[in-house]
Amino acid sequence: MVTSRQFINALAKNAGMTTNEASYILEHFVNVIIDTVQAEDSVTIQGFGVFEKKKKAEKRLFNPTTGQRRVIPASTTLAFKQSPKLKTNLNPDTANTAATKKNNSEE
Repeated sequence: MVTSRQFINALAKNAGMTTNEASYILEHFVNVIIDTVQAEDSVTIQGFGVFEKKKKAEKRLFNPTTGQRRVIPASTTLAFKQSPKLKTNLNPDTANTAATKKNNSEE
């Protein structure tokens, strides 16, 4: 797992900027995603993925040991769905296998 500080350091090094600048950019990037998702429902970043609101329904739970019933209220959460390009980049062996199978089936 990469911490925020480690991510900021990597961003700063990769972009040739200070860690303060990278921290500023990351903070505002996250804020824009949150604000936009709250107002518009989703943010699409080409080649990366989609951030969107997901509504979770109310859940009714029952603990058989105690006999206690509990309700977890409905809520909204932030979901991320990766783009096909990102999925391919994360799973290069799978992409090559799929392309090979497709090419072989066309012959």
